[in-house]
Amino acid sequence: MSGSSWYRVVPLVLATITITFMLLTPGGTVPSGPPHTDKVTHAAMFAVLAYCSRYARLSPIVTVAWLVVYGIVTEILQATVAVRRSGSFWDWCADLVGVAIGLAIAACIDRRVRSGRTQ
Repeated sequence: MSGSSWYRVVPLVLATITITFMLLTPGGTVPSGPPHTDKVTHAAMFAVLAYCSRYARLSPIVTVAWLVVYGIVTEILQATVAVRRSGSFWDWCADLVGVAIGLAIAACIDRRVRSGRTQ
């Protein structure tokens, strides 16, 4: 990464810290909502992480790889360390849907930016 583009990593670092905190906050402090709202929340958080990862100029393959591992690790931590939390395979699946959404949004924005440069 060049010295002039270090700022692109800042949103990724901030999002990762914030989302890790949110995922590991004790379960009793998390507001409840309609059924499966947590899946939408997981997808949204991972869409943000995937978008920020691409903004930081990490490749799609690297983005998917680290977010797959990050999702597994956070679910294991929720099941073993976090108070009043439970790890869930379905939450991890929602994480992966979010990754796909974030990558799609990043690709659309990148395509739009590139087409604007060529006109």
